[in-house]
Amino acid sequence: MSETTITLPESLTIHHIEGQLGDLRLAFQSDAETFNLEGSKVETIDTSGLQLLLALIKSAQANDKTIQWTTPSEQLTTSASKLGLSEKLMLS
Repeated sequence: MSETTITLPESLTIHHIEGQLGDLRLAFQSDAETFNLEGSKVETIDTSGLQLLLALIKSAQANDKTIQWTTPSEQLTTSASKLGLSEKLMLS
């Protein structure tokens, strides 16, 4: 079973999404069967950042990929929880 680790940047906000979208899309298009999302560096995330992650995760799941989180930051988990996205982002 092949795996790939995707390290999320410090900031996933509307101001930075455009520059990060291409890199994250490419990472999620890997032939890997499992994606390990490393979220420990995330310090700031807004609704657009959470939406981006949700869209990428849903796309991966639609292609029968497995998503696993490794050390999501407190900011990431708190923000997802406040918007009721913890389960959909597989953080719970």
